Amino acid sequence: MNRLFTEKSDWETKIFRANMPALLFLLLLMVAAPWSVLAGEPDEFEKTTTGAGPLGLPSIAEPDTVRSNIWLTEALMAEIVASTARVLPAPPAAVQLVQNGTKTEDTLFKSALVRVLGGLGYEIYLEDEDPARQAAVDCIYSFNVHGVELEYPEVGRTLGLWRRWVDRELKVTVRVDLVMANSGRVLVSERIQRQFSDRISSDHFEMVDSELYEFTTAEISESGWKGRMEELIVLGTLAGLVAVYFSNTGD
Repeated sequence: MNRLFTEKSDWETKIFRANMPALLFLLLLMVAAPWSVLAGEPDEFEKTTTGAGPLGLPSIAEPDTVRSNIWLTEALMAEIVASTARVLPAPPAAVQLVQNGTKTEDTLFKSALVRVLGGLGYEIYLEDEDPARQAAVDCIYSFNVHGVELEYPEVGRTLGLWRRWVDRELKVTVRVDLVMANSGRVLVSERIQRQFSDRISSDHFEMVDSELYEFTTAEISESGWKGRMEELIVLGTLAGLVAVYFSNTGD
């Protein structure tokens, strides 16, 4: 009886050793499957919530284009300027810019105003220019950037370990008051928001994220303890399986 039990145990051990690589492979597939479904290729998941135009963002389908966070911020600001320019008198009307905020974002928006309105043929005047040298203006364009919000809400990994892509969401909100100088008639008085979202390949992430300004960099959503725990669990599981396999093959 003991002999039969021993022979059966040896037979089961041989079968286990022979099939261990296949079992490991199947387990890896089971771990990888949910991540593979979510991962996808970056181009398949790129999306935008703002229209493309000659003064705004380029087409999302344009190849070999890596859009940095600062570039996107300026492009969304230009999109806001272009949307408000539609209610202005025809160029070459004179527009005076009034900056109501002192943040870096406000200065960037003023640059977008000069670039876009100047490109359309408008005469641009700044608030601090000498009134004695300034011609009469047709419109007063007051603005205040309420916020530039950058987030990396989702991350895709292979086997839960190697980062493949990072989702990016960028939102720009500006308060705009546009008034006719002579009559005081209000053309625009509202908070205008533009946003953009896409999926960045891990190879391009360092080209996109920048610490140039506070609003051009953000913490990846999984950077906390939860993301690290998930990585440790996956690594521990794989390491345990490998150890079991080699301990059995070494007997």
